[in-house]
Formats: sequence, C-alpha cells, structure tokens
Amino acid sequence: MKFGKKVTVPKTSEIKREKNRVTGPTWSVERVDGKVFYEYMSGELAGGIKRYEISEEDFAAVYAGEMTDYDLLLKYNLS
Repeated sequence: MKFGKKVTVPKTSEIKREKNRVTGPTWSVERVDGKVFYEYMSGELAGGIKRYEISEEDFAAVYAGEMTDYDLLLKYNLS
C-alpha cells in the first residue's frame, strides 16, 4: 500500500425485491404455498441457514422497507 492513494470502499449489497421474495446479502423473506418464510445465515459456530415462518403483515413491511431483517430477528426472538 502506498500512501496518498485513494482507498476504495466496497459498496454494500442492496435489497432486491421480486413479486414473492425480498433478498438481502445474507437473508431472504419469501412466500411459498400461502406461507411466508424468513431465512438467514446463522452466526453460530457450525451454524447454517435457519428458516422460520413469519406473518404476511411482516412480509409486507419488509417489502415496503418499513421493517429490516434485524427487526424480524428481534420480533421473533431468533438467534
């Protein structure tokens, strides 16, 4: 690294919205067969992808940008 050079900071991933799915960098909320599921990558040791059913109202709030994935973790007491 040379001093005086501009350091570029990577852009954060954007949230993508489709008709029945909202995705972030490490999570997604999706409608499947009339139910809504929240999936995320767990931070546990030897964790993995966790999947929980959530309400349609919460899907709509995430889709509209009124609720974040962190809000879902807190509301449903997930880890």
